[in-house]
Amino acid sequence: MPNKRVTISDVARVAGVSRTAVSFAFNNPEQLGVETATRIVATAHELGYAPNPIARALLSRRTGVIGVLVPFTIAQSFANPFIAAFMQGVGEVCDEQSLAALIVSPLDGSLEQATRRAPVDGYIILGLNEDHIEIAPLSRRQVPLVIVDGDASAVSQVNVDDEGGAYAAAHHLLAKGHRDILMVTFQSPSPAHENDVYYGVGGRRLAGYKRAFAEYGLPLRYDHLMQSLTSIEGGAAAFGVAWSAGLRPTSVLALSDAMALGVILQAKRVGLSVPANIEVIGFDDVPLAQLTSPQLTTVHQPIVEKGATAARLLVEALGENSPPKKVLLPTSLVLRESTR
Repeated sequence: MPNKRVTISDVARVAGVSRTAVSFAFNNPEQLGVETATRIVATAHELGYAPNPIARALLSRRTGVIGVLVPFTIAQSFANPFIAAFMQGVGEVCDEQSLAALIVSPLDGSLEQATRRAPVDGYIILGLNEDHIEIAPLSRRQVPLVIVDGDASAVSQVNVDDEGGAYAAAHHLLAKGHRDILMVTFQSPSPAHENDVYYGVGGRRLAGYKRAFAEYGLPLRYDHLMQSLTSIEGGAAAFGVAWSAGLRPTSVLALSDAMALGVILQAKRVGLSVPANIEVIGFDDVPLAQLTSPQLTTVHQPIVEKGATAARLLVEALGENSPPKKVLLPTSLVLRESTR
């Protein structure tokens, strides 16, 4: 038989106080004398009692948890090294503020269903615009939000110079004489935008490529545009499909480092040498980019700072009615060994 769960009444009886005093000891200790509050907490620890977090949340109307809403599965999230670096920044602020963080992904394919069930005080929303059909209900419920890698007007947003960074990458290859360039882009973040390659952050990066091509009098070739899951496996699969279709690019622009690393892996599998036979440029500059062979040329964005900035803005939104802020972080091209 399992031991009976210790209740607030048990603590009150052993400590010789009322249930209200036990509640004060954990939630409003300033209402009690120091000696009484200390005795109650010591008794609770001795008995193995901990306040019910759901009850405390109902009482305070706060859970002490912030949500990071992602438009892809949890498995896909952890396959993307960008998420780990981003969550490092979020975690730094959570540690400072004694908060917890929860990744919230679609439930049965629906973000709206997931947000109805997630016990969080507010959301950092990754990769979706404020007016997205599944984000709008959160706004109507006045849930504190911060948009990352998306557009917003009523809430704060954090972006990087996606178009400028992508332009620099494409311009670098074009200036070296490359014309047969394969582009590996994101799969749509939701069914509502499955045919829109220009949605959100992916669209801004493609716009940067397109601007560079236009300067050289070249169109953006949609037959050289491959959609991919944001993972190493996704990038490898996308390059494999292009190669099987008869495409023989001399270089690749990938919208994420994870996809770029997958491209390099698959290029080696079909007998190509990087960068001797094909040059590859990613986007993000995740830590893994410097640990592979060859080291990845990529567009650097301050991922950890991005996560920390978003978390601080959400803490502000939870605490007071501060005006929305628009933060734009810089990007820069970092040349390494995957380009000549």
